[in-house]
Amino acid sequence: SVRYEDLNVMDSAQKLDSELNLSQRLQGLAMRYVFPGGTDFRSNTNARLSAQREDTVSYTTKSVSAEVERTKGFGKDRLGSVYLLMQSEDSTAGGDTTNTFLLVPGIRFSENRYDSFIRPNKGFNYRLEARGTTQSFGSDVGFTQFLGYADALFPLPGRFSIKMRGQAGATSMNGNFLDVPITFRFFTGGDNSVRGYAYQSLGPKDAQGDVVGGKHLLVASIELERAIGANWGASVFYDAGNAFDDLDTLRFAQGAGLG
Repeated sequence: SVRYEDLNVMDSAQKLDSELNLSQRLQGLAMRYVFPGGTDFRSNTNARLSAQREDTVSYTTKSVSAEVERTKGFGKDRLGSVYLLMQSEDSTAGGDTTNTFLLVPGIRFSENRYDSFIRPNKGFNYRLEARGTTQSFGSDVGFTQFLGYADALFPLPGRFSIKMRGQAGATSMNGNFLDVPITFRFFTGGDNSVRGYAYQSLGPKDAQGDVVGGKHLLVASIELERAIGANWGASVFYDAGNAFDDLDTLRFAQGAGLG
């Protein structure tokens, strides 16, 4: 795959980012204009335009979106933001095809307390998000979603460390969940979720056995690492999780290995 990214600094207060992705799985172009805030360097307002196509083993999506986000720093390590996303998407998963327009407001909050960005020894990070839409906004389908991600690193004697990671998502709506576009359904599998499975290959299936995505998500991971020298390490890991529509149908996919 090839990824191109460009940064043009317009002046000391504003900047323009552009990004081009060309890979077998993802092709897209995005541009973002950033207006810094007046309180600290982490506070800003940004406007983003993007067009992309994603092709995985489970689905194909084509989307065009525009997003405006206002971000503010809270203390040393916390960020909060509110955003408004407008998106048009054509998507296919199995025999299911959707063509939807959405206007989605949302909020995000995150905190990062690692002691180093390059080679951390201890710390934690979490991200929380709530988003939703309704036909009253002009969207083709209405739903509410809550998303959370967290990881933590703990040092152990003998240059060992243990890292734990968790991810969860939940959807509330009335009506047929298959009316929700693919990018707002939950899938898992891949390097950053349940390793040992193809990217986004896990989730509820339709009557033909094709993965079509789920209403909810639950993933957990634990990893034991032994540092080797200044820049290397060896690890063993165990991952478990899946996307699902209700707890009665939840079946954890599991992966374990060496790194």
